[in-house]
Amino acid sequence: MKIIIAGDGETGTHLANTLSVENQDIVLMGTDREHLSELDAVSNFITFEGSPMSVTNLMQCGVDNADLFVAVTPDETVNLISCELAKDCGARKCAARVDNPEFDSDKVKRMFRDRGIDMTIFPEKLAAAEIAGFIDHNWVSEWSKFNKGELFVVGVRMESGGELCGKYLSEVPNTPRMFHVSAIKRGNEIIIPRGSDRLLEGDTIYFSVLPQNLDLLPALCGKKVTHVKRIMISGAGRVTEHLLELIESKYDITVIDPDKERCRIIASRFPKTVVINATANDVVTLKEEGIDGCNMFLALTGSSEKNIVSCMVAREHKVAKTLARIEELQYVPEAKSLSIDKIINKKLLNAGRILSLLLDANANTTQSFAFDNAEIACMTAPAGSKIVSRPIYQLSLPRELTIGGVIRNGEGMLVEGRTQILPGDNVVVFFVTGALGKVERLFR
Repeated sequence: MKIIIAGDGETGTHLANTLSVENQDIVLMGTDREHLSELDAVSNFITFEGSPMSVTNLMQCGVDNADLFVAVTPDETVNLISCELAKDCGARKCAARVDNPEFDSDKVKRMFRDRGIDMTIFPEKLAAAEIAGFIDHNWVSEWSKFNKGELFVVGVRMESGGELCGKYLSEVPNTPRMFHVSAIKRGNEIIIPRGSDRLLEGDTIYFSVLPQNLDLLPALCGKKVTHVKRIMISGAGRVTEHLLELIESKYDITVIDPDKERCRIIASRFPKTVVINATANDVVTLKEEGIDGCNMFLALTGSSEKNIVSCMVAREHKVAKTLARIEELQYVPEAKSLSIDKIINKKLLNAGRILSLLLDANANTTQSFAFDNAEIACMTAPAGSKIVSRPIYQLSLPRELTIGGVIRNGEGMLVEGRTQILPGDNVVVFFVTGALGKVERLFR
């Protein structure tokens, strides 16, 4: 599959690296000659210096034969127009990164589709929705919901007091079947487990689980559920603004930011929220504003380093749960080692949205989520495809993937070896980054 990515910033570069691991034919288009030259020397994709607003440059990149064109430059106008140009030149699908919340309405999305833009990506709104989910389910590190909650895949860090800690999967009772262990993350390694694998302290365990059994998982993993009442947020940017739209009515919230104008905007839009013009590392201000009485601290500034430090300060003041926005992926292991409960990375959220366009001709019927070194997709099983040809145990599934569950006739169900996938089933597949092609072959 040929994919052209317009925008050589952090988002575009990460997307190109991620998709190139999936053995896609990637062209990264940008204007920073030095950066592109460095990438060209070390990356498994092609770089092209040029403008996505130039039809000549687009054609030189081969947009007329592109399966997917993705525009993720910092300018949403450039992204929208370049997608229209790419579609007119022959690109099969187009996706644009946008920032204007008015573009998120169904009416506007239909207008964009009529103009050849198949998907719009709102990184800040995706991040806000992810954070809101963590506030409600703060014992998980990853949270994926399929078919309006008929099936979940959740990542939970195993603690020493968990009932499953130290057990081999073959020792875990499966009657009645309450969950399926889809994967284990141990350090930087993703393990698609078998019965001989053991669940260790510090592992992140990815469970497929039906909604009625979700509440069983905290005790099994030794996790404490915090009932959140008071939240302190550092950073008054757009992620915070979108988050407050979702949660302001539910909690007592304090927002701290050194930018007076952003504080004014947040205060005028959200009258219930206490807004403080100060820096998040001002310990005196934090104490005066009641950090000791907060259940949760959200570090959402644009600086990964400041977010990590402010979460550490919150921990010192006995805040039960912390979340940090970290855009530089190299900081993620460090943040997890410091027991930050949740990491938000917009690049991974963007990659999950783009993955759905790669997996299905109709992006409305495919859900996907990208994690660090792993991905989850929910795909419809076509009649005549390999995945419906025989029971799961006879499919000889590659080691890099597992089937986490099935949604059949609107109802979630866990699977076992003798389960037969039927045409029309929505199948949840967990796979290691790089195994996308093997997943696609199952559904052909």
